Amino acid sequence: MTDHVRLEPAGRIRIRAAGQPIVDTTRGYVVHEVGLPDRYYVPRDEVRAEIADGQGGARCPWKGLWKHLDVIIPAAGSAAGPATDGQRIGNAAWTYYEATPTCAPIQDFIAF
Repeated sequence: MTDHVRLEPAGRIRIRAAGQPIVDTTRGYVVHEVGLPDRYYVPRDEVRAEIADGQGGARCPWKGLWKHLDVIIPAAGSAAGPATDGQRIGNAAWTYYEATPTCAPIQDFIAF
């Protein structure tokens, strides 16, 4: 690990968006970064909402290349999957699609 960023497995992570549960996992990580609040990253396959590319991204010298993601919440009562009748929340999440060696465990994971 670097002096700036530290990863550790998280306990249970539950996330709700637009009143809907979209994540309930024990496979996530918490990222501790100097000067920032802790961030929680979850496996993409544990997200029960549609994920689409958002707008913007950049390079973090400690974590790698990241991009914003839009989250489309399924309409209440519908199954996860293409959520054409759901609510789209722009740039609600981000992912590191090319992570540094320190952050390789969270590559392609999602933070909200």
